[in-house]
Amino acid sequence: MAQQERVDWWAGAAAPQPRVVAPRRSVEAEPEPPEDRVGGAVYRSVQDSEAFQEIRRGYRAFVFPACAGFLAWYLLFVSAEAFMPDLLGRRIAGPLNVAWTLGLGQFASTFLLTWLYARNARTKRDRAALELRWDTQDQLR
Repeated sequence: MAQQERVDWWAGAAAPQPRVVAPRRSVEAEPEPPEDRVGGAVYRSVQDSEAFQEIRRGYRAFVFPACAGFLAWYLLFVSAEAFMPDLLGRRIAGPLNVAWTLGLGQFASTFLLTWLYARNARTKRDRAALELRWDTQDQLR
């Protein structure tokens, strides 16, 4: 059987161009400039500081319970929809039933949680984080 020539239909009628490969250069690890090492040490010291840990504790103290509560509220709503459709189908007023009320409550609780988070951050963490940021910038100068 004679060998057939392979035709690349996507290449067009132009002759194939030779492939040019750049010569490899040896890649050696360049030492870090001294200011980068100092900056890394400053940021590590800030991360280990009591002020930073206090900011993180305040963040976790709000976020973890809020997420757990909202997730439980959401799963309760979905579970009720799956396992108690008769209860959620009860009419409250006109076309409004229990399911619609709980669904709208999901939106309301989302906005409430967002507002509470912003207020918590503004009143308890933002000032401390800004002071820590300025202290860090002063150490880097």
